[in-house]
Amino acid sequence: MLALLGLGLPLKAAAQPAPLQGLQLQDHRGQALAAQQFTGRPVLLHFVFAGCSRVCPVQVQELKQLHAALPGPVRERVVFLSVTVDPLSDTPAALAAYAQRQDADRPGWRFVSGAPAQVHRLLDRLQVFDPRVAQPVPDDHRNAIYLYAPDGQLLQRFRGEPVDRNRLADELTRLTRTDRTAS
Repeated sequence: MLALLGLGLPLKAAAQPAPLQGLQLQDHRGQALAAQQFTGRPVLLHFVFAGCSRVCPVQVQELKQLHAALPGPVRERVVFLSVTVDPLSDTPAALAAYAQRQDADRPGWRFVSGAPAQVHRLLDRLQVFDPRVAQPVPDDHRNAIYLYAPDGQLLQRFRGEPVDRNRLADELTRLTRTDRTAS
């Protein structure tokens, strides 16, 4: 609990349900996304938008390096979710083109969009925009990275700039090792 306080997370975040619960979203390949698809798998979630030219591409490149550096058995278990903050512009086709441009269209990595109301529910759940900003634009989104345990519980919110690739790799490896020994 103290670790959560040190990160500035609200205390209720530790008991937060799986972030995708009850949402109807789809990935850059047009495939439906549901929370139960990720049961038993660690999830690394962050936010992007295809029109970003500053922070998002840098973060995706760092996460791409993390993804490539993970041992094969870990990479096969972990789910990377890059969720758009701009669902009106970021259709599955736009996200597919973005993933291709970033060379991040990889197994286990999904770029996610959906109906604006569905995406905005997730954005609100994770407080992706500062609530004090009346009319946020996509550039205003926070660049945190959320790590979820195989049971869907939020374990940690990491700073997104720079990406702490070594720590994330260690956490993901530990989570997949723990998951295999528990089953």
